[in-house]
Amino acid sequence: MVSESVIKAMLEASALSFVIPFAFVLIWKIRLHKSIVPSLIGALVFLTFGIILKSVPNLLFLSTDNTVSRFINGNIWAYAVYCGLAAGIFEEAGRYVAFRFFLNKHGYRESSVAYGLGHGGIECIVVLGFAMLQNFTYAQIINAGQMEEMISAFPDENARAVFRELQQAVINMTVQDCIWAGAERLSALALQVSLSVLVYQAARMQNKKHFLAIAILLHALIDVFAAFSQQGRIPVEVIEIVIMIYALIVSIFAYKIYAGLPHDEKKSSESRQNWAFASKKLEKDSSSNGSTGDNNEN
Repeated sequence: MVSESVIKAMLEASALSFVIPFAFVLIWKIRLHKSIVPSLIGALVFLTFGIILKSVPNLLFLSTDNTVSRFINGNIWAYAVYCGLAAGIFEEAGRYVAFRFFLNKHGYRESSVAYGLGHGGIECIVVLGFAMLQNFTYAQIINAGQMEEMISAFPDENARAVFRELQQAVINMTVQDCIWAGAERLSALALQVSLSVLVYQAARMQNKKHFLAIAILLHALIDVFAAFSQQGRIPVEVIEIVIMIYALIVSIFAYKIYAGLPHDEKKSSESRQNWAFASKKLEKDSSSNGSTGDNNEN
């Protein structure tokens, strides 16, 4: 049986995972009077690059039975490194494509945060919101005494084993687990916003392309820890604390970069062009005055 307090915590965690991302996007828009298009693009990019496109190599290297998949699934380090790099490469590449090609009309630094809220927000909804709704559904089936009947209806033994593991996981879930999951998603949201700032700089600023590689490595590193946790090698509480501290450090780093970005890329470019034009004109006038002076002496 699953206690009513745990079921209530599941519903609350799921509801908050939907409400908080929308609230952050709305607050950011009202506060800055900017478009929500970057947030919508961020959500779309996560679904496209972070889920759909990433599923192709996952199918080849994790799900399909071959030499490479057997090596990755049989070696915890290979599994963790693969998961980290796959997430980092696909999501950060998606970010770069978005800033470079789809958000040209939003050349202001605030768009990097708006994008991150959309990217991290939809991830929060998918990873936590839908997962907790699924757990809530299974909890209701378990409490109704129908789970065993449902499992026995599966003809495949592997499927029955998977659902028995899921049943046990839901039964063993505590209120603290739901709280930790919510805290981890907030940390992940902060991390997604921070990585968006780094990739924005890589896509929009000259001589800053290396920040794309930095974002990939930072993203991959935290997913390596998450992969170890999924395999039961690191306690959940430990990985949650690591993610919180890690997100805080990366957020401070990203904020310093954000503070140095131009408020409006277009205006900044126009200012540089005007300054360059004024400098050339000043040099030309000085040269003309010098030539006139020489003529007067003659």
